[in-house]
Amino acid sequence: MGSKQKGRNPSRSKPDYIIGIDTGGTYTDGVLLDYVTRRVVTSSKTLTTREDLTRGITAALDGLALEDPSSVKLVCISSTLATNSIAEGKGRRVGLVLIGYDRELILRYDLEKRFPTPCFEYFRGGHTVEGVEKEPLDQEGIVAWIREKEGELDALAISSYFSPVNTDHEERAFEAVRQVSSLPVVLGHQLSTRLDSIKRATTACLNASLVAVMQEFIEAVRESLKAHHIEAPLMIVKGDGSLMPDRDAVQKPVETILSGPAASAIGGRFLSAYRDAVVIDVGGTTTDIALIEDSQIAVSEEGARVGEMETAVRAAHIRTIGLGGDSRISFHLNGTLRVGPARVVPLCYLAAQFPAVEKELLGLRNRPVLDWRPTDLEYWFLPKPLAADSTVLRNERQRELVRILGGAPCSLTSVLERLGLYHRLQLNADQLVRQGLIGQSTLTPTDLLHVTGEFRAWSTEAARAAVGVACTLFEREQEALCREVFHHMAVSIVEEVLVFLGRRKAPDLPERIRDPWGKWFLERGVSGGNPYIEVAVSSRFPIIGIGAPAGVFLKRVAEYLKAPLFLPPFAHVANAVGAVAGSVMVVREALVYPYGDENIQCFYVQAEGERARYSEVEEALLHAREVASEAALGAAVEAGAVDPRVFVEVSREGAFSRVTAKALGNPRLSW
Repeated sequence: MGSKQKGRNPSRSKPDYIIGIDTGGTYTDGVLLDYVTRRVVTSSKTLTTREDLTRGITAALDGLALEDPSSVKLVCISSTLATNSIAEGKGRRVGLVLIGYDRELILRYDLEKRFPTPCFEYFRGGHTVEGVEKEPLDQEGIVAWIREKEGELDALAISSYFSPVNTDHEERAFEAVRQVSSLPVVLGHQLSTRLDSIKRATTACLNASLVAVMQEFIEAVRESLKAHHIEAPLMIVKGDGSLMPDRDAVQKPVETILSGPAASAIGGRFLSAYRDAVVIDVGGTTTDIALIEDSQIAVSEEGARVGEMETAVRAAHIRTIGLGGDSRISFHLNGTLRVGPARVVPLCYLAAQFPAVEKELLGLRNRPVLDWRPTDLEYWFLPKPLAADSTVLRNERQRELVRILGGAPCSLTSVLERLGLYHRLQLNADQLVRQGLIGQSTLTPTDLLHVTGEFRAWSTEAARAAVGVACTLFEREQEALCREVFHHMAVSIVEEVLVFLGRRKAPDLPERIRDPWGKWFLERGVSGGNPYIEVAVSSRFPIIGIGAPAGVFLKRVAEYLKAPLFLPPFAHVANAVGAVAGSVMVVREALVYPYGDENIQCFYVQAEGERARYSEVEEALLHAREVASEAALGAAVEAGAVDPRVFVEVSREGAFSRVTAKALGNPRLSW
C-alpha cells in the first residue's frame, strides 16, 4: 500500500486511520494505523470468543480507544474462520453434483475421500478437453436427486467435467436446480479455471459450505462497527494476502482460506526491513511458517491445502503445524511427552475465570500423592449454554454429561466418577469436542511460562500447582519438564522449517522427516551429543518472529538454525498489521487451446464465460490477453482498487496456454 492516495484532500487537519483486525484461533488482535505516516498508533489484544466471534472483535475495537470514529477510512480483517470451519467440519451441509465424472476411475484411485462432503452423486454430461459435449446433460436426474435430498442440505455445488473450457452444462444444471430449490448454488468454473477436476469440485463444495458461515461473520463484524459508530469500507484478507470487499468474501469465502497466516507474513514483512526472510508466527493454536523473497510473500499457484483436502485456491505458501502456546501437553505410557496438535484452554486461564477450579487445583497439594490421577489435571466445560435436550446429543450419556457441565467446569476425574465410568473413551464425546460444544482445559506451554515467569497474565498459583502434580505423576523435575517441553517445541519448529525450505526447490521430497537417519541428523544438528561427528543445520534466511509467545519459543529455534532472529515492534499484533498492509488484487484467466485435426486446426479462447475462435495461435493469445486484462482491471476497480496496474503472464499446460492477468492497486478509502 502506498503512502498517498489519489483524490485525498490535503487540507484535512485530522489524520486518516485504518483499522486492522485479525481473529485467530486463540487471540483477536487490533491495530490502528495512520494511513499517511504508516505508523501503528495503538494496538489491542483480546481472547478470541470462538462461540461468538463478534464479542472478540468488539473487545478488540474497544481496546483501540478510538476517539473520533469518522477518522477511520477503512477496516480490514483477516480471519481463520474459513480454515478452521473446514478443518473442524463446521461448514454447512453440501450436496455435490458431479457431471461427466468417471465414477469407476474415481473409485479405482480412491479419490472420493477428497470430496469434503459425503453427499455427492454422478450424472451424465460433461465435455472433452476440446470443449465438445461427451454426453447429453441428465437434467431430469439432477432435479430428481435434489428433490430427494430436500431438507437434508444447506447448499449445493455443481462441477462439470472440463467446465473451464465449456461452462454450458454447469449453467444449464444451475437453471434446472433453481426451478426446484432455493438453496445457495456454487458453480465450479466460477471459482477456478484449473483443469484438475477433483480440486475444482472440492473447491466448489468447500465454498458452498462456507457461504452462510461467512455471511453470518460479515454481518457480525458490521454490527460491531456500527456499535462503535464506524462507517468505512470493509475489506477481507484473502489467502494470498491481498484484499477483497466484504461482499465478494460472502460470494467466494473459500478464497479466504489461510487468510490469517497470509496476514501474519505480510505483517512481518511490513514491520521489518528484510527483503528475504522466514516469517514464523507462533500463536496459541498453531505455528505458521512463510517465506518472504524480494519483499514479496511466496504464493502457491497449485492451490491451498487444508488438512488432507487440496483446493484450487491461490494462496500464500504457508506451512502450518498444530503447535502453540495453548497446545495440549500429554504424556505417553512409556514416559515420553507430546505437545499438540490439539488446542486446549490453559489451566491458569480457566482457574483465573473460575475460582472453584483454582481452589481444586491448589487443594491437590493437600491430598495424598497416591490419590493423584492424570485426570485431575483435565477439566471439561461448556463454552456456551447447551440444553441437555438438544438434538445434537445422541444418547442419554451425552445428555447427562451436559447436565454435569452445565453449572461450572468439572475435572475429568469427577465427570467419570459421577457417571460411573473408568475411561474417557466411555464418554463417547469426541464429536462434541470437535464441534466446540464441549471445551477442555489441561496443562499447556502457557502454564509452564507462568511457572518460569516469562508470561504471567492469569493464575500463576494454579499453574504451579498443576505443574507440580504433573512432575510427580510423570517423574520429572520442574525445570527439566519446562526445558523438555520448550526443546520439543523448538525441534518441531526447526523440522518444519527445514522441510518447508527444502521442498521449495525439491517438491518431491517427503512432507515429513520420518526415517531413522533423518531423525538422527535432525537431533544431532540441533543438540549435538555425538563424540565422533558434528552435524551443522543452518538457515540462509533470517527469522522474523511474530506472535505473542515468539520471543520465548523462537530464541531456541534461531539458535538451532544459526540464524538471526528479529522481533519487530508490535510483533504481538503483526497479524492485524498485515491485514491493513495488503493491496487489492484481482486475478482473471483465459485459456487458449487447439481444436481440429492436422489438416484443419483452429484455436479457441475461453474467457469470462465466453468462447471465441481464431485460426492463428498468435491472434488467440492476443485476444486472451486483452479479455483477461480488461476483466481484471474492471473487477479490481469494482473491488475498491485505486489506479490498479495490470500484469500479464502466459504459461503452458500441455496443449493449453493459460493467460493470467493480475490487477493490483491500493484500496480505496472513504472520505
